[in-house]
Amino acid sequence: MDEQKFSIKRFILIILFAIILGFVVSDALRLVIQKFLHITDEQMGIALWGNTFLLRIFASLIGTAAGAFVVGTFLKTKTKLAAVITTLPVSIFWLSLLIFVVIPKYELDPANIKIFLLSIILIIASPVLGYFSATWGQKYLDEFHRPKSVLNIKWYHWLWILPFYLNKIIAVSLFTLILLWSIDANSKMGLHDNPVFSLVFNFKNIISRIIVFFVFAGLIISISHAYKLLTSEKIDWKNGVIIFGHVLLLSVLYVLIFVL
Repeated sequence: MDEQKFSIKRFILIILFAIILGFVVSDALRLVIQKFLHITDEQMGIALWGNTFLLRIFASLIGTAAGAFVVGTFLKTKTKLAAVITTLPVSIFWLSLLIFVVIPKYELDPANIKIFLLSIILIIASPVLGYFSATWGQKYLDEFHRPKSVLNIKWYHWLWILPFYLNKIIAVSLFTLILLWSIDANSKMGLHDNPVFSLVFNFKNIISRIIVFFVFAGLIISISHAYKLLTSEKIDWKNGVIIFGHVLLLSVLYVLIFVL
């Protein structure tokens, strides 16, 4: 890979991209957590997601790691600095909660204690994880060398991938994967209330697992094929229609799982 001169424009753009990517990833994890734990919309706050604690930390840190990793695959210089900067919005958010919500209350109620602990953990852990995730991403720098692209996908495709596709890839795939080992508890999860699963889960668990396994395998094939097409040198109208079909598939499953 040719030496890259430092560009402040590239530096700023990848930071903004990583911040948005981190938010999309965290929000997709939020949907899955809310669905499986039956957390109502009223219980899903900005800071606390129902009674979750470790999962809230996990979701935030996974989003941070994803954004920082991409920074590592994109920048050749000042990579770790950029990665740490991408964690600033998260750190500022939790620091603001700590200063303006937790500290003024002076109360030891469970919610206040949880927010306090969440704030401290994420303020400290986010930049550290961002730093090491970027280091990991740098190992793949030569694999993602396509100009004017991120992860070898041209920048203009990300304008629709981020808002319309990426969250569905994560949410639907993770939801399906979790089903593979949680089918025994389907009666407790209320999945019978969802029309998509009402037929499937009337059969024995082994049949359910086989069906879910093939659905998950199909998702992986669909996502892999879409990525292959998006990273091709030129996308003609036929490939464009195929990509649209992949996006439509994920969109339909997303609506059936998380909306209906």
